[in-house]
This record gives sequence, C-alpha cells and structure tokens, in this order.
Amino acid sequence: MIGLGMTLIIILSYAVYGATIDSSYYYYHTSNETENHSVLNQGIEDENTTQSWTFSTNRATTWINVSFVGLEAGDQLTIEVSDGVWYYHEMLGREDADQFSCRQTEDSYEEYNVCSASSSHTIEVSENGNLTIRGIVSPELPMGGIGSLYADSLAEATEASEDLISGNNGTKVWNVELRVTDSIRDDEFEPLVISASHELEKVEPFEVDPVTEMLWSVSALIGCFAMALVVPLCIYFAASAKEKRETKIRDAALRKTGELEQS
Repeated sequence: MIGLGMTLIIILSYAVYGATIDSSYYYYHTSNETENHSVLNQGIEDENTTQSWTFSTNRATTWINVSFVGLEAGDQLTIEVSDGVWYYHEMLGREDADQFSCRQTEDSYEEYNVCSASSSHTIEVSENGNLTIRGIVSPELPMGGIGSLYADSLAEATEASEDLISGNNGTKVWNVELRVTDSIRDDEFEPLVISASHELEKVEPFEVDPVTEMLWSVSALIGCFAMALVVPLCIYFAASAKEKRETKIRDAALRKTGELEQS
C-alpha cells in the first residue's frame, strides 16, 4: 500500500507540473478609465415639471453613474439609451448588497436580486436629498480591468480579446429625463454623469510557479495518503503489539510450567 501510494504521488505530481507549465488560459488587461461627461440641456417642458439632458458614450463602456442633487420624494428619473440595453438594480454598487447577482444564468435555481435589462429605466425618488443611479452597459467586459479566456495560442487569445473590446465599442446616445412633483427653476438641476470605459492593453498567458505548485500538490497528496494509511497502520501495530504481548505471556507461562515440573 505504501509503494502504491508513492507511485500515485509521483504520477499525479508530474501531471500537475505538466498542466501548470502548459496552460491554455490567458489574461487580458484593459484600461479602466473614468470619464466625466458634459450633458446637453434639452430644456424644460410640461408646465415646468419635466427637464431632460442628453450625452453620448463612444467607447467600450461598463459602468454608467448618473447623480442628482436636491431631489424630493416622488420625483422620477428616466434614463434611456439609443442602442441596446443597460442593466439596473437599486442594489447595484452598494456595499450592503446581500444575495445579489446582477446577471443570473438560466440554469440557476437560487433566489437572487437580479438586474433588469432594458433600454429605458425609470426610478422614483423615495426620500429627499441626493441620488446616484448606477448601471452596467456591457457586462461582458472586465469591470476590474482584467479578464481571462481559453485559447490555443497567444495570437488566438489576442484576437479574441480585441474582438471583445471592438464588439462593445460604438456610439450610444443617452437621454436623462427628470419629472418633478412641483416645478423646475432654470439652472436648478444638472446631472453629474461618469462612465468607465476600456481599451485593450496586453494579453499574457496564465502562469504560476510550477515548483511551488508541485510542492503544494505533493504535500496535499502525501497528506491524503497519510490519512488513508493511518487507520490500517494503527490496526497493524496494535495487532503486532497484542501478538508480542500474548507471546510473552505464553512464554512466561511455559517457563513457569517447566519450572514446576522440574521441581
């Protein structure tokens, strides 16, 4: 059993080492730049109760943040994009978000608060004060500036990364509409709009230290086999000790019997 365990350790260690130095996964790094957008005032309508602004994005955009100051409970904000959809949920970007996943796969049966995807989202202000609306424009892009993919070569990984960025490029025109319960004064409101966009910087193969990984793997395998050998070895040593004790007792009894016969 010990010999079999050592053989398996050597074979699995070599397999881990080979998989580590020949990985087919690649990292692609992108910029993660924020941009403050200038908004174009479209004027006040509907008896001074509605005002709208427009702005545009023309790069591979992930996040969009729209902030207002001095809103009142009951006011409504509508944000609409000219092309495609964007994802919104009131818990998006909040530190206290619990059981929240912006994108839920179809085969997932767990209950989550999930972002809704639409070209237009309307949010009602629940309390007086400031409000920031956060949305995701292209969830396929790496929001932290780094992503991974599987490819057969570095050239293929680079091409796939470039296609990902270019596929999410394009000009989008956004319309922000504020509808209030009272009336709007000139220059009373102006949204602050910030977006995060990405450009491909570099692609590199996924690499780890093979020696370190092999040592950790060997340690884990040795630990597993050691746990598997503990019970049978304990039984073996206990049986051997019992047999020696019984042999000693038997030999002592035979010697005592021989001494009695001689006397």
